[in-house]
Amino acid sequence: MKTLREYINIVEGKEISDDWFRDGSFKTFKKPIPVPYKIADSDGVTDTLEGPVEHRKGHYIMGPGPKGEFWPLEPDNFHDKYDDNGDGTGTPKGGVIKLAKLADHDGVVKASWGDLEYTKGNDYIVRHGENDYGVVKKDIFAQTYEKV
Repeated sequence: MKTLREYINIVEGKEISDDWFRDGSFKTFKKPIPVPYKIADSDGVTDTLEGPVEHRKGHYIMGPGPKGEFWPLEPDNFHDKYDDNGDGTGTPKGGVIKLAKLADHDGVVKASWGDLEYTKGNDYIVRHGENDYGVVKKDIFAQTYEKV
């Protein structure tokens, strides 16, 4: 039986699922580049590259990134993916190997923080974990990820 997230990831007859990564994906990891953050002191909206995304008080607002972009993370998600440097920056956890694949169709990935649109040939879909996917613009991917 499919989870709700798996059903939501079906777009244009193609499904972003763990199986989708079997052909054409590669192993990668996020480069250990510190990223500034602020902790939201109230509920609000973060303007991301994919559009406005709601955040809650206590969420980490990451950025600016390579293109001046910002993105919210739930506290548990931040601590799972980043080491807090204690100076208002977080560094991606080292040694975490992920799978990535260049999008072969247009679509939307449903993440816990909002809908992430992607376009064929312009965005990488990164598999963070089982049924947990993110979207990274091709030029940002080249700056922040490295192939294994």
